[in-house]
Amino acid sequence: MSTILTPLSLWKNFDDNLPLVDSITDLTTRDGITYESVKFLGRDTGSARVVIQGVFAYLHDNPSPDGVLIIPDSCETVDENLLELFVKNGYSALMVDIRGEWEGATNYTIYPAQVEYANFAKAGRHLSSVDDSADKTSWYEWVGVGLYARKYLKNRLNCQKIGVVGIRDGGEVAWKLAYAGDFACVVPVCAGGWRSYKGFSKFGGDEPEFDEERHRFIAAIDSQSYAQYVKCPVLMLCSTNDPAFDYDRAYDTFSRINPQFIDESVIAYSIKSNACIGTKSVKDMFMFLDKHVKDRQVFISKPAELSVCVDDNSNLVARIIIDEAGEVEQVGVFMAEDCINPTMRDWRRAEPAANADGNREFFLNIYEKTNILFAICYVTYTNGFTVWSKITVKKLSGAFRNSRPKSKVMYSARNGSDCFSLADYANYSIAKTFFVSEDFFPKVVERGEGLKGIYSPCGLATYRLNSPRFMPSADSMLKFDIYASEDCVLDLAMTSVSDGENYTVKVGLVGGMWQNVVLDSKLFKSADGKALADFTKGLMFTIKCPAEYAVNNVMWL
Repeated sequence: MSTILTPLSLWKNFDDNLPLVDSITDLTTRDGITYESVKFLGRDTGSARVVIQGVFAYLHDNPSPDGVLIIPDSCETVDENLLELFVKNGYSALMVDIRGEWEGATNYTIYPAQVEYANFAKAGRHLSSVDDSADKTSWYEWVGVGLYARKYLKNRLNCQKIGVVGIRDGGEVAWKLAYAGDFACVVPVCAGGWRSYKGFSKFGGDEPEFDEERHRFIAAIDSQSYAQYVKCPVLMLCSTNDPAFDYDRAYDTFSRINPQFIDESVIAYSIKSNACIGTKSVKDMFMFLDKHVKDRQVFISKPAELSVCVDDNSNLVARIIIDEAGEVEQVGVFMAEDCINPTMRDWRRAEPAANADGNREFFLNIYEKTNILFAICYVTYTNGFTVWSKITVKKLSGAFRNSRPKSKVMYSARNGSDCFSLADYANYSIAKTFFVSEDFFPKVVERGEGLKGIYSPCGLATYRLNSPRFMPSADSMLKFDIYASEDCVLDLAMTSVSDGENYTVKVGLVGGMWQNVVLDSKLFKSADGKALADFTKGLMFTIKCPAEYAVNNVMWL
């Protein structure tokens, strides 16, 4: 019978005392930053040692003594643009490869044949399951890479305090390093555990049935099992509408954090960034690192609190309680309705109602037939740090004065930047994850004869057609107005959230004038020519235009 290991027993005897035998294999300097391709030895697998590959980056003329270890997703590798971001923000950074052997790659971490499953391309069930023991999984080897990488960074910088930032699977590794390693703080990005619950919505009512193998995985691998054992503060950065990350369960992991560090830990959400981390959270990340790695005095408030209630005029409102220890710059509330699947939720801003000492109120103008409300708030302080509440979920019944009827209009310029998020986020973000400029986000612009519409260089994406207030009927046709600065071809897509099937159509546009586009669902075709039956089946709608453009009056006919 296989043993069910816990974080304590799994890492009790891990040996990270072997010599590194490190070397620099390549060195380049660009724009004042030096990038060293480095390799060093990792753990002894019994037959040979892991050969770890990475890039160490620092300011050429004035290297920072403060270090950050960056661990990418398991299907990605070292990204020098991300290293540049950390160096420009005052750190010397080491990014290591964990994915291993990869087609076309020349520099990668070499795992001995005995543990070849540590190569992401060869992981198989060693990534998703614990068939034998947790120390015979990809995760065990990847954490081993992180422990030896910390040792390398500590030796290079001759420092004690090092932060670690992990992205997606790298973030799940970071949770384990928060216990198994000795770090000043950890920043898991789009990583919060609950992998054994994939496919089961937190609010869907169904729970998976677990056999012994699943219990082995949960106990030793799933990150929620590590939260109670962390040895340092944690900043969880969460994105919404991410098919690979369950942000509904993220707070469940956050709430389990070791009581010794929970008051110094923070959870932050990026809404309308489509699986990426927005500018507010990027700013939070560097302020958090400054506080715990550089020992700077950074005010981080207590989390905001949001409650849903009915005011004296029978309006449904969100009431916010904030930490008054700091000076508040901005307060905001986002809401979504009746969408159990977190990927498909249409998050939109709530309308401010009133301000009072210690409280902020926002109208929750829900659809009159809404049954379940999701609401979350943020508070940005004048020092630039933003804190969030947990997601409040409220079952509703009865009538409210500020309820709204069903609408065929999904968007007009009167909505400002609401409704749309980013379509092509991967090519405009750093490491397919971080946005550092608001310039990419949707905004209202004037085009052609001073008429207004919404625009983003990343293209536009919306989940609004899944919201009950704006949901179409089976025979609805899609209509919108669009302006393009020159003749071009517009790319439109309806993507099924459940299976990722992409239905596309191209529309030719004449430059320099506003045009009306009307489309039947059957004009959208899959790669094999299958027509989209209708617009009611859990879809994300995206608009991409190669010219300067603006979109307005998106509605159903």
